[in-house]
Amino acid sequence: MARSLRRSSSPPSPPRASAAPGGAARSRPATVVALALAAALAPGCGSSYSPGTCTADSELQEIWSIAQSAYLYQSLLPTTLDPTSYATPTGLVDAITAGAAAAGKDRSWSYVTTTAAASQFFGQGQAIGFGLGLLTQGTQLLVDQVIPGAPAAGAGFLRGDQILAIGPDPTTLVPVSTLIAAGTVDAALPGEVAGQSRSFQVQPASGPIVVRTVTTALYDIVPVETTWVSNGVGYVSLRAFVSTAEPALATAFAAFAAATPPVTELILDLRYDGGGQVSTAAYLADLIGAGQPGVSSPAKLATRPAFQLQFDAALSSMDQTATFVSQVQSLPTPPTRLAIIASDATASASELVTAALDPYLTVEIVGSRTYGKPVGQAGFDLSPCGDELFLVAFQDVNSAGFTGWYGGLPPAVADPSFRAQLCPAADDLAHAPGDLAEASTAAALAWLQTGACTPAASPLALTAARPAVGYPGTRSTPAREALPGVY
Repeated sequence: MARSLRRSSSPPSPPRASAAPGGAARSRPATVVALALAAALAPGCGSSYSPGTCTADSELQEIWSIAQSAYLYQSLLPTTLDPTSYATPTGLVDAITAGAAAAGKDRSWSYVTTTAAASQFFGQGQAIGFGLGLLTQGTQLLVDQVIPGAPAAGAGFLRGDQILAIGPDPTTLVPVSTLIAAGTVDAALPGEVAGQSRSFQVQPASGPIVVRTVTTALYDIVPVETTWVSNGVGYVSLRAFVSTAEPALATAFAAFAAATPPVTELILDLRYDGGGQVSTAAYLADLIGAGQPGVSSPAKLATRPAFQLQFDAALSSMDQTATFVSQVQSLPTPPTRLAIIASDATASASELVTAALDPYLTVEIVGSRTYGKPVGQAGFDLSPCGDELFLVAFQDVNSAGFTGWYGGLPPAVADPSFRAQLCPAADDLAHAPGDLAEASTAAALAWLQTGACTPAASPLALTAARPAVGYPGTRSTPAREALPGVY
């Protein structure tokens, strides 16, 4: 009874060719075969889960059966467990992952969501909410990003706004300092349900205090918002590794390759990118380092190993190696220097791209250390119930054998298999990412020009307002995991 291996840092798609911008064809290497994995990881057809029927007990039993055959940390599973004793799938997943959670190896990364929500996010590149990115600095709640076209943008929110109070309406506002002290910022905001309104008392970067009321709705994520090229330097920001990012990335890199002079140094801004599809991560790595077809250069990475996905020791025969594949829109040759702007919201597929390129290119991480998620989930379709189980199933390993970066990149303790260093810089909310005056962008440019890091006086102590980190009782979903701090 094969189950589909789905998205959310899941293995790349099976070999395929699809139309890319400009009519070019692209394909993933034959070594990456997700369909074989789907069959291998699926529990036997003897489980109590019957196609066409859905009961609470059958779904719980199926989740436990899948975990026993596919969870990355088999040795940390409970030795005895009655799945039907749990009231909800979420409660069961918490019990299944308790050992790994205690070890810091599954920080709410395994979860159950609806199949519709998973398809909506990864397939259509859409989410439900305000499209408002929030982060905390002490007792302050600040806006770090506003997704174009989302409800928050229509309500007038801007990067750098300070949120002073939140409430169901303008008459019931609660001060943010009270919410932060109680750990209830997340609870004060609606979940991923359309039609929910909240009022915000806002201190704009300039101007008087205002109250804005905004209602959640379905919006497009706009995965690539800013790109530019100047004097051989290219800049691209990526918000999430969703399928809709690939055409936008192809367009950006085609412009880089066609520029005069062509791009030889690159700034990749992943500061708010919590991850997504491994297939999109592989494609981005190809665009940066694989080189174009027909271009002869010893620096090209085409056909070299990019990364490996390693499963539990009992499933080691299913490990996959992805190699770099030349794309028509790739840089003709890899950049001489690659600056990756990061923060503690940079995770998963973002870290995988960084680790994959590190053995081959001169890379610097600019900003702050990344979040630390060196593992990915396989998605299992719980068909009759309309749900999807995302379960940590594999760890990421680069071609130098580097893995296990649970503390983020670069690792706090130097590791000879990871070379990139950290150049500290602030996330400057007074300027847009990619603005030459913005602190992290300026630091990245300075490193590209000199090869040396001149740290900012002191990076702002900004912590992403992650729904699943720091606010008890919240759960991951595809959108909340890939867009940390976005509501």
